Amino acid sequence: MTADNGLHVLLVTPTGRDATLLQKALNVADVQSKVLKDVATAIGEFQTRDVGALLVAEEALGREEITLLASALAGQPAWSVLPVLILTMGGKATVQSRRQERQQLSLGSTTLLERPIRAATLVSSIRAALHARDRQYQRRLSEAALRQSEKLAVVGRLAASIAHEINNPLEAVTNLLYLLNGTPLNTQQQGYLDTAQQELARVSEIAKNTLTFNRQRDVIGQASISALLDSVLLLYHGRLAGSNTVVQHRYRNAAPFTFYPGELRQVFVNLIGNAFDATRGGGRILVRERAATHPRTGQWPARSFVPLEELV
Repeated sequence: MTADNGLHVLLVTPTGRDATLLQKALNVADVQSKVLKDVATAIGEFQTRDVGALLVAEEALGREEITLLASALAGQPAWSVLPVLILTMGGKATVQSRRQERQQLSLGSTTLLERPIRAATLVSSIRAALHARDRQYQRRLSEAALRQSEKLAVVGRLAASIAHEINNPLEAVTNLLYLLNGTPLNTQQQGYLDTAQQELARVSEIAKNTLTFNRQRDVIGQASISALLDSVLLLYHGRLAGSNTVVQHRYRNAAPFTFYPGELRQVFVNLIGNAFDATRGGGRILVRERAATHPRTGQWPARSFVPLEELV
């Protein structure tokens, strides 16, 4: 665990040269640290910033400070257990030292480091604390990603449900327009009818793609990349036209591939969405697709599906 992880140790050692010596030892070990004047300041620090550990001298832990610190530690999120290391005085146990130990029980799990302490022991204890803290932050990120994934899944199911409900009236309107197309119409009326059929077909395709997003995310199948790109561009047709953004296609390969269409479609949605955001207000988006060669052999694979292990 080095300073590269971005976590640092808070040092609360109000007396003597402890702060200077501790910080020097940690700097040599490439561990970031910050000296603070009291426990209250340290509490404000770890409640507002990502912190690796708290190293505090026992003389800084009076009854009031212990109460404040215990309350702050108890108010941490479920994923967080800030490592607390306490520098104690060496020598035999006394009535006062036993009383301090009992008071410190309210802080939960702490690590006691007896002075004088060797630099190697100090650094080893701090590294262990930072490693445990780093795993807590990784857990926080994993839980946040899981919650976001669950939210997206809910949104996907809701969108699919709405698209399914829209499909029924769309089919009825499509049939009515088809019947109307067989009746005598003048040129202007026929133009209106053609436009209505085109726009309705686009809405139907969008509804179908919305259903596909939800149904085919984990279903493997065959499709051409160009067809997949066109289906995604259709979703952005209105926004692209409204922003005067020109889309140019250069498709050089129409062969079908075996892959997860739903997953790859989501990748294309993100790419084209980012391109649209970058060119908003007028611009050009070039969508190119061509056959690629095998990264090792330099030849086009005979199979439509290449295992991942062959590409790494």
